[in-house]
Order: sequence, then structure tokens, then C-alpha cells
Amino acid sequence: MATQSSREAWFSQYQDLDRDDGKQLIGPDGFVRLCEALKYSMDGLEPLVLLWKLGAKELGTVELESWDREVRAMGVTDNAALKSVVDVVVDKFKTDLALCKNFAAYKDFYRQVFLYLRSQNQRILVETAKTALPLITNQHWLFMRFVEFLEAQGPKMTTMTRDQWNLLLDLSRSVDAKFSGYSKEEAWPSLFDDFYDWIREHPAPSPPRSIDVTARCK
Repeated sequence: MATQSSREAWFSQYQDLDRDDGKQLIGPDGFVRLCEALKYSMDGLEPLVLLWKLGAKELGTVELESWDREVRAMGVTDNAALKSVVDVVVDKFKTDLALCKNFAAYKDFYRQVFLYLRSQNQRILVETAKTALPLITNQHWLFMRFVEFLEAQGPKMTTMTRDQWNLLLDLSRSVDAKFSGYSKEEAWPSLFDDFYDWIREHPAPSPPRSIDVTARCK
């Protein structure tokens, strides 16, 4: 079993040693080195899942306290074991069925991604959302259609709020490909009313690629 000193030694391989504030953390450069050691592409889903599994609060930054707590919880003692855990989670998140069986975990991850990618005004840039949503949802049909909707908005929509981001996941589990069951009378963000109108005006040319999550979770 790994000791605290061995976990700290492992952490120190990627730690930012040039800080003036005395904080013990892995910064962006060290996190990239960790991802390289795990053979993860920085453009993939794995780095985001890794951050989440390590309890990171900010993009590319892992504090020693959360590192020590989370690697102990995962029961991992080296890069190979850490990679194994992260890879299993990534595989689960890439299936619709897993979103049912592991929805609480996935929801926590999905919401944390917003916090990683938000800008200084506590919103997420639409351009960032358009890249992130297909990646973290395995190109689920609703999110892909939402990205199309965002593209159609052009410069009049530049950011999304945290509430809009979070509720979009709930929406994906509440409607089918025809948006059956959606009502403007319910307490959805007005953005979703606009999305609903756009969907009705721009029906998908072919059936959604993804299997309906709501049907499999009932």
C-alpha cells in the first residue's frame, strides 16, 4: 500500500516548483507532462476525466491535497494504475447505457467541465461549448443538434450561462428526437424555447445516431 510520502513523491514528478506563493500544485505544464506520461491526447476526453478524478477545481491544475485524497480513494499507486481507472471511466461515459447506470457520476463530471472551461465572467464561450459538448457527450444527438443551433445564432449569442449548460443535460433526458414532451410552459431557460422552435423549423435529415437515452432510462 502506498504511503503519503510515496504519493507526494509521485505528485512531485509533475509539481510546479517555480511558484512564489508556496502552494503545492501541479500546474498546466505539469499536467500536460502527466497526460503525456499516460499517453493521452490533450484534445481528447481523457484529460478532462483525469482532472475530474483527481478532484481538480481548475483546468490543468491539481492541488496536492486533492491528489492525495483522490489517489487514495482510487487505490492507485502509479501512472499505470491511474490510467487504468481513468480509461474505464472514459469507456463508461462513451455509452448511452452508462449515462443511465452511472448518471450521477456523469452529471457531476458534466457540470465540472463547465467550471473548467468557463471564462472570467463565469460563462462559457459559445465557441468553447461547440467544441466541448460533442466531446464530452460522445456526439449524442441532442447536443449535436444544439451545436448546430448555436452555429445558426451567429454573433448574437457568444456565451452560455452555467444554468443553461447544466439544464441542457436534463433536457437530453426529457425529450426524444422529435422533442415530444417539451413544453414552453415548463421552467426551461428561454434559450431552450428558441432551440425548440429551431428544431421544428430544421428537422434532422436522418434519424439521430445515438439511441434515445430517455427510453433506456425509464
